[in-house]
Amino acid sequence: MAKPQTPCLIVVGTRPEAIKVLPVILALRDSESIRPVVVSTGQHEDLVNDVFRLAGVEPDVDLAVARPEQTLNGVTYRVVRAIEDLLKELRGGVAERRGRPRLQGAVEGGEGAFPGFTLVHGDTTSAMAAGLASANARLPVFHLEAGLRSNNMLMPFPEELNRRVLTTLSSFHIAPTLDNKESLIREGISGELIFVSGNTGIDALQWAANLQAPWPDARLEGVDDGRPLLVVTAHRRENWGGGLAGIAEGVARVCRARPDLTAVLPLHPNPRVAHEMRPILDPLPNVIITEPLDYAVFARLLKAATLAISDSGGIQEEGPSVGTPVLVCRDVTERHEGLRAGTLRLVGTDPQAIEQNALELLDHPEERARMVDAVNPFGDGHAAERIVAAFEHLLGEGPAPEQFGPSFSRREVLEFAGYGAEQGPR
Repeated sequence: MAKPQTPCLIVVGTRPEAIKVLPVILALRDSESIRPVVVSTGQHEDLVNDVFRLAGVEPDVDLAVARPEQTLNGVTYRVVRAIEDLLKELRGGVAERRGRPRLQGAVEGGEGAFPGFTLVHGDTTSAMAAGLASANARLPVFHLEAGLRSNNMLMPFPEELNRRVLTTLSSFHIAPTLDNKESLIREGISGELIFVSGNTGIDALQWAANLQAPWPDARLEGVDDGRPLLVVTAHRRENWGGGLAGIAEGVARVCRARPDLTAVLPLHPNPRVAHEMRPILDPLPNVIITEPLDYAVFARLLKAATLAISDSGGIQEEGPSVGTPVLVCRDVTERHEGLRAGTLRLVGTDPQAIEQNALELLDHPEERARMVDAVNPFGDGHAAERIVAAFEHLLGEGPAPEQFGPSFSRREVLEFAGYGAEQGPR
């Protein structure tokens, strides 16, 4: 007779969440101790399901919270209510635990057992609301991709707010990098509650890029034949009302200066993005504007790109993992490691800065090679394995896994000792 497994709720609302949680779900399928219960909030239902279908994953629960023109408060309210109702159903009508939570005790009820913990990812409104509802029900919250900080509550908004709230709610903080761990410690989180895993987005991208998904748009045929290719993505809320137009104008200048270049913009479904960007980019013959691309298709596109220009958070990690430099169209970024390592450049939304930096990398192969050859600080493709091993260790089912990255920072030690981090002692 197989031993019972501890269920864990894995709550996903948006496509970026689905991408980064997918490797953990797949790794949990091989666990003898933990059974994943995948909960889709329905915030971006079709986009989430497109990602999960690549690996044959079906959500166990669909909360169906999406509404036309929904507000952030509306999403929060509906997710909190839906998670509470789900926990009542799983617990036979009881809204919250009585007494001290017990991870191993969670398996006693078999298939209908109350879950041992809720896993949420990152900084979305769905994640924050699911974390709040779980914490209020005395269900431990484990936060994947913890510790990212821009240190500006409005950039990105509401992501910086959401991730800070989740930090206060969480029992276990799964940080992608040592920098993220340091951010949490500075905020008073005990280092004993933090595990450095590497970023699961790199696990996902390396898997998806190797699928060689077929192009869904005939205009994309041949874009990965080695000619200069620029991939552009933009959608951030803080860039609405002028920033998106600035990005589009910068890309337009690059495309006019380099007619041999093909630029591909998978258009975000929010109509505000099209309203600001299409009038500037539509007239250019070497710009291809497509519908949103399936994740595996986008992974193939990003791997083939000479350069990416983006205000996305995930692409800052994904680009370097497939050898593509990234110009970041934000004023601040929470991924400081990439700036220090040289895999990213921060250019904001000023068209001139975008144009100058892009043309420098396109016209001077040695500059681009310097970014491509920089060591990716975000992960090695084995984060999900470490995370599941950490969960099993918490259940008393195995040894503590090794963390990602060095146990100390060479840069910090050398700088504190008075040496330059680049040259070391002489």
